[in-house]
Amino acid sequence: MNKVTLPYYFTPRFYQLPFLEAFDSGILRFVLCWHRRSGKDKTVVSQIPKKMFERVGLYLYFLPTYTQANKVIWKGADKSGFRFLSHIPKEIIKGEPNETEMRVELVNGSIIQFVGADNIDRIVGTNPVGVVFSEFSLMKPNVWDLIRPILAENTGWAIFIFTPRGMNHAWNLLQQAMNNPKWFVQILTVDDTQAISKEAIEEERLTMPQDLFEQEYYCKFIEGAGQFFRGIDRIITTDELKP
Repeated sequence: MNKVTLPYYFTPRFYQLPFLEAFDSGILRFVLCWHRRSGKDKTVVSQIPKKMFERVGLYLYFLPTYTQANKVIWKGADKSGFRFLSHIPKEIIKGEPNETEMRVELVNGSIIQFVGADNIDRIVGTNPVGVVFSEFSLMKPNVWDLIRPILAENTGWAIFIFTPRGMNHAWNLLQQAMNNPKWFVQILTVDDTQAISKEAIEEERLTMPQDLFEQEYYCKFIEGAGQFFRGIDRIITTDELKP
């Protein structure tokens, strides 16, 4: 087998470094509240293969629905066209990926599976050692409650990544995490990352509803946003919540 370096084909941006350092430090719980289009999923997906070689086991990557997991991650790509799954080099994959189950097994026996939180019963009884909840603010709150006893028992890690969607369960989790020194918490706005040009942001400011603009780009938690943005939720879901 040819030698490969993990993470594979990933050059971190400056604002991603604190999370990457924390992920390698032994911390087990992470909350990344980053603005829209900041590269949340790409950052996390790229790091998982390394973790899969550090500890053999099952790794689960949740999105709110199976369809989103399929289109956003399994078949998704970044703005340059580089597929997220290409962060798992072919040299370390055992056999062919399972398209139906969105499942990849590595040569060392570790498995990563991309699943929808809308069908949590499919994975109840499994024993994941690492779990990602992408767009956690749009998931049912009980998903974490069903997974957390497993990770507590096997000392596994969990990452929650989202942009705010009202003062809901994701907001509650963020408040709890900020008061727990064992958790890593990072809130990033467009001013923090500079990932989107100032010109583009000013155009968005002029053309978007103010609350939506503050939510998507400045991570503002808006009380009652679940009802206010109900129609917008459907638009974002149709577009598969592209990161």
